[in-house]
Amino acid sequence: AAGRRRFAPLIVFLEKRLTPGGYLGLHLTIGAIIVLLAGWWFGGIAEDLISTDPLIAVDHRLALWFNEHATIMVTRLVEVITFAGSPVLLTLASLVTVLMMLGRKAWYGLLAFTLTLGGGVLINLALKHLFQRPRPEFAHPLIHASGYSFPSGHMMGAMLFYGFLTVIVVRHVKQWRWRTLAPLLAFLLIILIGLSRVYLGAHYLSDVMAAAAAGLAWLAFCITGVETFQQYRTRKKKRPAAFPVRPTERTLGEARPSRP
Repeated sequence: AAGRRRFAPLIVFLEKRLTPGGYLGLHLTIGAIIVLLAGWWFGGIAEDLISTDPLIAVDHRLALWFNEHATIMVTRLVEVITFAGSPVLLTLASLVTVLMMLGRKAWYGLLAFTLTLGGGVLINLALKHLFQRPRPEFAHPLIHASGYSFPSGHMMGAMLFYGFLTVIVVRHVKQWRWRTLAPLLAFLLIILIGLSRVYLGAHYLSDVMAAAAAGLAWLAFCITGVETFQQYRTRKKKRPAAFPVRPTERTLGEARPSRP
């Protein structure tokens, strides 16, 4: 009891941060933790790239191993998998998602989706031009990709799009079977897309890992930010007037009843 009285402000602060449905509650706490951890993950990979740490040596060895052991059958299968993260498919799927949100008038969801995908594209382009890492080069490449390598655009787009769809399913579907299966399927698909980029020689392993970290951080930032903004607007509308008028009081300009 003495400890609770002594640390009462801290306990109240933690209780508010861990309240599931409260304003600035659990959603903000989880979102902030994900952003910080994913940002730290991306920063570590970027530092390894700049300082040429052992991770970069693993990049080249793994890329060369995939190129030397590639087969026609596996390459065709991997090309199908990597198409799931291609800009063409994600753009078409994004347009369908936007039309569905417009039809349902899900304005906050539309705002979060636009910021997530649109901002993610700009961040990926900015990071590519910031680091300017050349793509892997082989004597017999499996595919020919242009532009810079770090971070992977396919991987970041897949993380943002399929991650956002997973959040929608988890929030709106009541069956626990689908709420559990959706994240697992999305995780598996994102991992396969990342590995497909390494197998095809379009990216290094660190390119894929950095794209996953950056995409996860931006996804959590957008969803948490829009969720907080939505709760703020809802809380503001429900807030009572600062100076409510009592039933016995008359507002300014209200006519007094005339005496008989």
